[in-house]
Amino acid sequence: MEIAKDWSVLPEDQAETVIYGVRNGIPLRMLAMKPSVSGAPVPCLVFIHGGGFTGGSAEMLLPYCRYFVRRGFACFTVDYRLMQTGEEGAPADGAVTLAECVADCKAAVRYVRRHAGLWGGDPDKLVLAGESAGGYLAAAVTALRHVEEEEADLAVSCVPQFLVLYNPITQLLSKWKMRVEQPGDSDPDGDSEADRWLARHRRARELSPLLHLTGAHPATLAVHGLEDTVVLPEDSAEYAVRLRGLEVEGQLVLLPGLQHAFALTNYKSPDEVVEQTMLLTARFLADHGYGTMG
Repeated sequence: MEIAKDWSVLPEDQAETVIYGVRNGIPLRMLAMKPSVSGAPVPCLVFIHGGGFTGGSAEMLLPYCRYFVRRGFACFTVDYRLMQTGEEGAPADGAVTLAECVADCKAAVRYVRRHAGLWGGDPDKLVLAGESAGGYLAAAVTALRHVEEEEADLAVSCVPQFLVLYNPITQLLSKWKMRVEQPGDSDPDGDSEADRWLARHRRARELSPLLHLTGAHPATLAVHGLEDTVVLPEDSAEYAVRLRGLEVEGQLVLLPGLQHAFALTNYKSPDEVVEQTMLLTARFLADHGYGTMG
């Protein structure tokens, strides 16, 4: 590959660690990289890592930052609070919730928008990209306008100009409902099991980006492996289909033979698959006037 595949910061990266907020005493961190050549403001590209909402780190997508910095982007890869889980993968009592993960990522995007000039970035040219659970969070930042924390700076938009999703979770009505908390107004003693199930189902609908798409959604590229059993390719396919139904550009690329997390370096895929994914992304953005192909 033309870039280092390491999931760790290298001296040549000149990556800056930035604290974009503090929640419950936990500093929220991102890594920032800017192009080596200064000039006119460049597009900003913000990456959100996966890990099932319980693991992972910003470093996982450093190879993508290296690739796109070379193509004229200011790049950022974001950490967010991770969830502690209990029985059957559900959030433990008092654990970070999906809505709080979304709020963290919205705060990160808004931070980049407010401070883009520090890295030579254009705040009005922002791309958001996410992988797996990070794909969910990127889609949620974009589509779930009703999910905001009290201290959110609503004067700064968190909606990107373009969205890129790699094997994203786009709905929480089936397997991934396990990460949805039981609503706080649900009474474990007074409510029936059916009532509690329905309350959690309603919460899953509220938090499913697929169910909250509008014609204001940005143009989107979704890339998914057809052999993915962790997040089914239907999640990406339906997202793209519904966007097109709203007359929004929804590009869908389905990759035969590839499993979940195909986009990551040093993981399941050979280098050529990761390079293909990077190239698909670069072409999508270049076609819209963002960055260069080489």
